[in-house]
Amino acid sequence: MRIPESKIAEVAAAADIVEVISRYVNLKRAGKDFRGLCPFHGDKDPSFYVSPQKGIFHCFGCAVGGSVFNFLMKVENIPFTEAVTTLARQHGVSMPREYTPGRKDPDEKDRLTKALEAASRYYRDHLESNAAVKDYLARRGIPPHWFEQIGFGFAPDAWDGIQTYLLRAGVDVRDAVAAGLVRPRQGGGGYYDYFRSRLMIPIRDLGGRLVAYGGRIVGEGEPKYLNSPESSLYRKRQVLYGLDAAKDAIRKEGFVILVEGYFDQISLRVRGVENVVAPLGTALGPEQIRILRRFSSDVITIFDADEAGLRAARRSIPLFISEGIEPRCLILNEDKDPDEAINRIGVDAFRGMLAEAGSTIDFLLDGLQARFDLGTMQGRNLAMEECLPVLREIADSKERDYAIERFASRLRLREDRLRRAIASSPTARARIEAGESERRRTLFDFPGDERNVVRGMLLRDGVIDRVVESGVMKDLEDPVLRSAAERMVAYREEYGIFDSASFSLSLEDSQLASVVAGWLQPCSEEDDLRPEVDGDRMIFDSIDRIRQRKILRRKAEIQERMKVAPAGTEEYNVAAAELQEIAKRLYK
Repeated sequence: MRIPESKIAEVAAAADIVEVISRYVNLKRAGKDFRGLCPFHGDKDPSFYVSPQKGIFHCFGCAVGGSVFNFLMKVENIPFTEAVTTLARQHGVSMPREYTPGRKDPDEKDRLTKALEAASRYYRDHLESNAAVKDYLARRGIPPHWFEQIGFGFAPDAWDGIQTYLLRAGVDVRDAVAAGLVRPRQGGGGYYDYFRSRLMIPIRDLGGRLVAYGGRIVGEGEPKYLNSPESSLYRKRQVLYGLDAAKDAIRKEGFVILVEGYFDQISLRVRGVENVVAPLGTALGPEQIRILRRFSSDVITIFDADEAGLRAARRSIPLFISEGIEPRCLILNEDKDPDEAINRIGVDAFRGMLAEAGSTIDFLLDGLQARFDLGTMQGRNLAMEECLPVLREIADSKERDYAIERFASRLRLREDRLRRAIASSPTARARIEAGESERRRTLFDFPGDERNVVRGMLLRDGVIDRVVESGVMKDLEDPVLRSAAERMVAYREEYGIFDSASFSLSLEDSQLASVVAGWLQPCSEEDDLRPEVDGDRMIFDSIDRIRQRKILRRKAEIQERMKVAPAGTEEYNVAAAELQEIAKRLYK
């Protein structure tokens, strides 16, 4: 069931678009608008704008845009209805039950949240009564007052402890399974607790909602760490541990520290180094880097000095560079992890090490220069072979061009030779053939006359009626423009009036929402419908040209028919008569 436009407008009025987007993007005032790095592409120079007056966002780099609902849909990967109801819940706007999200069971996420919150009480109660686990945390240097702030708990060594507790709390066992708290026994016959004899570390999404758990074994057992399975609440490649608590510190400090595990993050945080996050039991992925980039493009990764750490540093370069970030790195030569380092040297000395962190690219190149004699052809060839796997993983872009220039200069190689070596890879050739990504369409990507007409319908009073009266709607050939025009006409017919801001709030289709947002927030060279350039005249001239285009196409079809029809036949005479009528219409 479609949410009424009045309710959509009520939610939009309650949800300040700047405040909502600021949860994900570091915005700074730019005149009457706000500006930041786009979270949807590798943005280096801020090209992402939010207009509180118009209630829209728009990126001039990738052309993504729309309302506050479209932003939440894209950044959280949720449908329109769920975006509306989520913002309604966050801002105290009541929503009838029938309008809750319907892609899955409407209440699934709420039920999983209820199950996890109930489990949190169970785990915290068992930690409170377990002196041995609290002593373990104290030995790790974590003060007791942090136990509650972080949300630590303990899962006892029981097979049915959590499921019994959840049953009494009114949680359906199917929801407990979906939340990753219990599992069905093989072959049937009931369920068992997923986490047993483990220190429980809560995992929260960017908004601070509990979505999963990480469990560290207490005593003997494998695996050392066990994470919740993915669910409708939790996608591990879309979450970074600790980011909900670290995001304000990241903005304040201007950079983010990326560590490997939970306790590295926790150990730094409790000692006052708060701008730190960690991936969740898997290798860092592009989605997580894009999330980091919303808050800062200055990233310091911390690696061990062993061979595994050095390989990890090398692997990280293409991931970051492809997303428009040149990472810095801190190599721990005397300690096995940040937890051990900060305990050994103290907070101030550790901050000093962070301040000295250099480019990860330079770190790799320094290593190659130390290993190979770049004064010889053989040495340069060997160094090139070492760097090729890194460069080939970087998407073909201005970021790769930058990396190639850096590598070629430091390794004393000709750029064209390095590029040929990269292109010789089958993977590289396949990328070139397939193309890297689908580019969003800007104003200039649409047919000019059709664009002028449909954009005029959006921006100028009375144009919708003129376009409908002209009959050119059926002659619009671009599917996006035709869809936009049809939606505007339908909106005006349903509500009796047309307002571009309200119309933009109603758009569920992300492509259409981006187009409309771009038209509402154009850059100066795109805005060809300003009053000072006589926009109305341009629109109506475009209507005439679209009509004429159809007539000329029909004229060409008739002329082709007359070429094959014998002169004097009925078919020829009918075609000739129609051609005369077309001539009158063209030249009257």
